[in-house]
Amino acid sequence: MDYKFDREPTKKADRAAYWNNQILNARKFEETWRERASGIVQRYRDDNVNRFERESRMNIFHSNIDTLKSALYFKTPKPRVTRRFKTDDPIGKTIAMVMERGLQYQLDFYDFDGTIKKAIEDMLIVGRGAVRLRYDPVLVTGDPQRIPINVEPITGIGEVAPGQMGEVQVAQRLLDPEGNEIEQENVKQDARGLFIEGDPVEEIGEQSIRCEYVHWQDLTIAPARCWEDVKWIAFRHLLSRQELVDYYGEKQGQQIPLSYVQSESSGYQDNPEPDMAEIYEIWDKRSGKQIFVATSFNEILEEADDPYNLDGFWPMPEPIYAISTTDTTLPVPEILIYEDQLFELDLITQRIAALTEALKRRGVYDASFQELIRLADANDNEFIPVENFAMLQAGGGLANVMQEAPLQNLITAITALYPSRKIVIETIYEITGISDIMRGTSASRETATAQRIKGQFGAMRLTSRQRAIEKFLDKIMTLKAELLVENLEPSLLEKMTGIALPPEVVAVMQDDRLRSYRVSIDTEESSAIDQAMDQKNRTEFLTAMVQFLQTVGPLVNSGAIGFDQAKMMMLFAARAFPGARELEESLEAIQPPQPQSNPADKIIELEGAKLQAQTEEAKSDIQIKIARLELDKEKTQADVALKQQKLEIDAAKIVTG
Repeated sequence: MDYKFDREPTKKADRAAYWNNQILNARKFEETWRERASGIVQRYRDDNVNRFERESRMNIFHSNIDTLKSALYFKTPKPRVTRRFKTDDPIGKTIAMVMERGLQYQLDFYDFDGTIKKAIEDMLIVGRGAVRLRYDPVLVTGDPQRIPINVEPITGIGEVAPGQMGEVQVAQRLLDPEGNEIEQENVKQDARGLFIEGDPVEEIGEQSIRCEYVHWQDLTIAPARCWEDVKWIAFRHLLSRQELVDYYGEKQGQQIPLSYVQSESSGYQDNPEPDMAEIYEIWDKRSGKQIFVATSFNEILEEADDPYNLDGFWPMPEPIYAISTTDTTLPVPEILIYEDQLFELDLITQRIAALTEALKRRGVYDASFQELIRLADANDNEFIPVENFAMLQAGGGLANVMQEAPLQNLITAITALYPSRKIVIETIYEITGISDIMRGTSASRETATAQRIKGQFGAMRLTSRQRAIEKFLDKIMTLKAELLVENLEPSLLEKMTGIALPPEVVAVMQDDRLRSYRVSIDTEESSAIDQAMDQKNRTEFLTAMVQFLQTVGPLVNSGAIGFDQAKMMMLFAARAFPGARELEESLEAIQPPQPQSNPADKIIELEGAKLQAQTEEAKSDIQIKIARLELDKEKTQADVALKQQKLEIDAAKIVTG
């Protein structure tokens, strides 16, 4: 059935046929590229069964790929997660540390290098390389589920007191949470009460986020102008009959047709038979679903809503292309750009081989001297006897009875072909950019300046390609980090990174929007240039500020320039530096210096305080002396009054006596 509308039908019976038709049309769109790519791979491998019967050629294509692979990717990238804004943000700092350590562990957990190298090799050979992300939770069987039991009493009429009848409990029923009655022998008891054991609980034991290589034949992309316009992608999985039965069951596994010939690309079999089934894992961005279908099988095998809940939906970054344009996602192998030069190189190599084969020592001799036939095979210091030697001398010697075929023309032709081949090779190097790598190679005798200039020149043309690979790796790290924090249990992240995760950190970390506000993700390689430029700007800013303060500070202290004028000059200069915005508020908050007292004034102030203290002390002494005199005066007056009183008493005694 040929569906002409854009979206899939709603009837279940038609959906599998619709998707099979969509995949078929998409693969037809890429059919020419796939056929070319198969031939290009064979040329790269150069292992055809008839390779020894073909004409000679130079496989410079293989050496070009090896050279470019080493130049584009040469070490495992280091993930780099930083706070988006360089401010005091404890939550952002914790999230960045957790994500960076988690990513580093996940990279060390499997062969990440091998995956990326395969994708880059596909890009260089067939024009497109791709990887996908896969979340693999390992389920383990835990303890049986604990199901609590409810006790329901059964009442009846019985004696509640001596001679008194009433309602009493005569038995009890054991019920599960759904109200089903439970047999007594199945019930167990622990400190929390009665319970029964349910089915074993499956728990997540280990979780990993892997980067998986996608073979160029196994990725199908809906035809579009650019990656942003792609509506769906499909990954092909090849399964044997036994694998189908193991995964889908006996009934359905036997019904799925085998449509793929495993060795169809090798050409080693005369009558190949299909031995694998083609299962397509479709990611439909329009419906947000993951759908599995089999070629020539009109039934949906599996279907699920967005399993990863990624911000961009796709479980992969945009593939890397050797040559890309904005009008199609169809790959273009790079070899097509210099295919004519390769043909010319092969032609020259074949001619050199043919002329070299013809470059042999041959000639004619006088048949009357049969002994001369042995002369061509004679060893060193071996002399050949000739019966008619006198006749040979009379005939002018060997020069007149033997003559070699001329070789000079062949030598001249071969000598001219080698420079021609070298020119063609240099032309290929210019087209591919390998010449820039060679020009960037320095000799030990060269000066440091010459080496630096050559190194910069050698990197110029490769920079854009290296940056494309770095961006590809950045997108992988971003997807990997998103899967990491949204799928891995916080407890596992704590064990993996050694960092405690409070609830508020987990809440921000698992939210796409809030997390992207706080942190940015890339690799050290991609951020090296930006980081070096940032450090350079900061160093230049601090150097300029120090020089400014050293120059203007004395002028402000002397009063030649006002503080506000100097502050405006400093802000005017600071705003010209890219990173100074973060310090702008601090610079604006600078206050003028407080006036400092003269040391001589301080001494006078201290002496005055000392004199005042001495004066106060003298006043206190005078007051104490006056108080003492008053006390002495009062004491004297009291003594006089006492004596006067005694005299009066004595006088009275005399009179009365």
